[in-house]
Amino acid sequence: MKPSPWYKQFWPWFVIAIPMSSVFVAVIQISLALQSPNDLVKENYYKEGLGINKVLDKRQKAKELSVAAEVLIDNLTGEIILTTQNTQASILELSFVHSAIANKDFSLTLNRIAENEYRGQLNKTLQGIWSLYLDSEQGWQVSARLDMAKVNSARFSF
Repeated sequence: MKPSPWYKQFWPWFVIAIPMSSVFVAVIQISLALQSPNDLVKENYYKEGLGINKVLDKRQKAKELSVAAEVLIDNLTGEIILTTQNTQASILELSFVHSAIANKDFSLTLNRIAENEYRGQLNKTLQGIWSLYLDSEQGWQVSARLDMAKVNSARFSF
């Protein structure tokens, strides 16, 4: 009997398929790497490094003033209620920084509605993990971490 040609056999194609699948996976990974945003890498890291002392000074001032705050976010209505301690500012700036996507970052101005209570309004629902930064016109800053999948409130610390 005459054997069939190699291209009609199973084992040569099996041996060829292993490196070809590696090449196929590599092409997919390279294309995903080139198309995905690199928001976690800062282009102006040197300037941000120089500015860290300003942030540390703001946080030290908050610590000296014993500023404390807690934010409650109603994702259904978009209402933000912030309760504070040792704060006399008329407005506060609340910055939302997404953990991975810089295009989602935004800031809100919170207006004073009562003694140690501020209110703001979201335009969209929040999902995912956020870093919150609360800034005052008095020159202090506190921060918090918020995971909307687990809770809808966060306590600020310095």
